[in-house]
Amino acid sequence: MKIISFEGIEGVGKSTQIKLLKDYLESKHFHVDTYREPGSTDAGEKIRDILLNSKNQLSDEAELLLMFASRVELIKQKIQTSKSDYLLLDRFYDASVAYQGYGRNLSISFIESLISFINCPIPNLSILLDISVEEGFSRKTNDQIDRIESSSKIFFQRIRKGYIKIAKDHKDRFIKINASMDIEEIHNEIINHINL
Repeated sequence: MKIISFEGIEGVGKSTQIKLLKDYLESKHFHVDTYREPGSTDAGEKIRDILLNSKNQLSDEAELLLMFASRVELIKQKIQTSKSDYLLLDRFYDASVAYQGYGRNLSISFIESLISFINCPIPNLSILLDISVEEGFSRKTNDQIDRIESSSKIFFQRIRKGYIKIAKDHKDRFIKINASMDIEEIHNEIINHINL
C-alpha cells in the first residue's frame, strides 16, 4: 500500500487533484481509498464539526489535540486496516506542523512527539500544492468560511512559509508544485512523480 498526502493552504485545489489522481489510478486497475483530515470516521467527522464550526471558540491547544484525536481514529480504523493499493489523504500530520506549529506558534517538538505517540505512518509521497494566500482565498469567494479559514491573512502566510520549510526539510518524500498552473498541468506533474 502506498500513502500519498496532499498538503497546502486553502484554495490550492487539493480536492480536485485527489479526484483526478483517484480516477487515473483506478483506470490502471488499482484499488484507491481517499480520506480527509479532520474526518473520515464517525468520531472524526464529529470532531471536524467542532473544529470548523465558526460558533465554537477553541484555544489553539484544544484545536491541536482535537486534530490528533481525529487523526488517531483515522489511522486505527482506516489506514491500518486498509487493503487498498493507494491511500490518498487530503492533508495528514504535516498539516498540524504547518497550521498549529507555524500558524498558531505552538511547540513543533511537542507536535512531533504527538506524531510519534500515535504512530503516524509516513507517506510514500507528499504533494505540496503551493499558491499565494491572496490567490488561494480569491478562489474561495463563493464558499462559506469556516472557523479556521476565518483566521488572519498573516496566519495563513505563516502556514504557507511553514509548508515550504517542511517540504524543504523532507525532500525525500515531498514535491512542491505551483498550484496556480492549469489543472491538467498539475495533474500531469503529479502523475510523473508516481512510480506505478
